[in-house]
Amino acid sequence: MLLTGGSPALFRDAGLRAGDYAEVRLERARTVDLVWRGDGLESSVTSRDEGCCARVVGRSGSAFASSTAVDAGPVLRRAARDAVELGCAAGRLAAHRPYRDDGPGETGETGEAGELAETVGLAEKIELLGAYHAAALAAHPGVTGALVYYRESVADVELFTSEGTGVSYRRRDLTLQITVYADGGAARTAGSVSAGSGGDFSVVRGLAPDVEAAVATAVDLRAAPVVAPGDYDVVCDGPLAGIWAHETIGHLAEADHHLGDAHLQRSLAPGRRLGPSMLTITDHPGRPGARGFVPVDDEGTAGSAVELLRDGVVTRPRLHDRSTAAAFREEPTGNARALNFRHPPLPRLRTIAIAPGAASEEEMIGGVTRGLLARGVLGGQTDRAGFTFLPAECREIRDGEVRGRVRGVVLSGDVLGAFAAIDAIGRDQWRGDTSASCGKQGQNALPVSSWAPTLRLRGIRVTSG
Repeated sequence: MLLTGGSPALFRDAGLRAGDYAEVRLERARTVDLVWRGDGLESSVTSRDEGCCARVVGRSGSAFASSTAVDAGPVLRRAARDAVELGCAAGRLAAHRPYRDDGPGETGETGEAGELAETVGLAEKIELLGAYHAAALAAHPGVTGALVYYRESVADVELFTSEGTGVSYRRRDLTLQITVYADGGAARTAGSVSAGSGGDFSVVRGLAPDVEAAVATAVDLRAAPVVAPGDYDVVCDGPLAGIWAHETIGHLAEADHHLGDAHLQRSLAPGRRLGPSMLTITDHPGRPGARGFVPVDDEGTAGSAVELLRDGVVTRPRLHDRSTAAAFREEPTGNARALNFRHPPLPRLRTIAIAPGAASEEEMIGGVTRGLLARGVLGGQTDRAGFTFLPAECREIRDGEVRGRVRGVVLSGDVLGAFAAIDAIGRDQWRGDTSASCGKQGQNALPVSSWAPTLRLRGIRVTSG
């Protein structure tokens, strides 16, 4: 362990006051970033980062401190002094179920490891990804550019607390985003490929057909009409439905948003109906090998599933760290996550899952008179009142038939109202990962996952962007 075999001397010598809680977290990370833009490889950066942080929570105050040095003693003593001197509010933490570390360095490993990215040589990565970039540029005379961005990271983390919890874990993350651009006249058009994993490099192999499809999307969109603004019935595929769940019920459920917000607490009161009876949404620790796999959080709490909605009704409305759990007199849920040692943990999503329904995609499309078939996602955000999403590709639906592409589609609406707009859920459930990550309070980009079936939403507002 980081702390001389788990000795409590570090905490005893830190100047803590009676009843203070303290923790230290050390991290060593390695990251590879590769970027192709213009005619070829723009940058190849391999970096290493290490440091530690300390947090003190007590009656006299609370404080967080971090350092790029790996000596935890001075950082912990600074946090203890700051807790007293800075005048921050006193804090308290709820009791939790600590994760039991059965083997050093194993917690959070990609159990379904596949081909670990760090075992693949840099030259091979550059050759493979560079071939995607070159193929995109050469695929069609209308292609005006392509961007390939690849990132992989491996972080080894050790956490030790004044309560005696000691745990070590390894977290991997891998993302690839390929964007192909074409000259659309007044507006540039684009097609994209998005992939991710918890460190499995095999997800970026064999993507040549996906690159060809992205080229076709970018080129075809040049002649596609701009969508007419209005209210549409929208059939969303799994990746887009997953982002919708993340940005709506997911962020609403992060418990720090509930502090002092009586309206939000009423909106997500247990027993309130939000959606149809077939709608069940859960945030859970995820599966090994996925980006959102969090069996233990950054407070050492063992991960557990939190059923946010069952049969359209709010069940457990809050995702907690130990601080928010204490404020609401509820149990920590294993959602305390920090981007790295420079940040304190906050309530954050892990893997959001919409349970499958009974409908087929064909049945959902067949029930639409005027609507859109939306696939993939270029971006999405919420202010917890409204949401905005940009699908990667949209086709018009008329009288139950899928027609040509339309461009410029922006989906928006009221967060709470959108649940009632769902009237069909697919029997499929997409469980892939994309390059999409989550940002909050300057901690960006945190890996997350989603599992989602196809959804049909009635009367969604569509504008052109």
